[in-house]
Amino acid sequence: MTTEAVLEEEPGEIYTAYFHTVQELTEALTAADTLGLGVRVESYTVTSEEDPDSATTEFKFTLLAEQPDRTEAAEEA
Repeated sequence: MTTEAVLEEEPGEIYTAYFHTVQELTEALTAADTLGLGVRVESYTVTSEEDPDSATTEFKFTLLAEQPDRTEAAEEA
């Protein structure tokens, strides 16, 4: 299966939000589960300009129109 085919099968995005805490992310995940919608979560590290030695983890939360199908090709991508 090609990357294009995998992308075509992904459900449409409804909403994207950026969260600074796990609690905010958990609330969004619970709401999506209640509604039966799919999600995609990405985490990333943010370093403060004032204190380069301190870093925090933040989250990109994307709400999808439906639960994505899990296929072997999608899992390998």
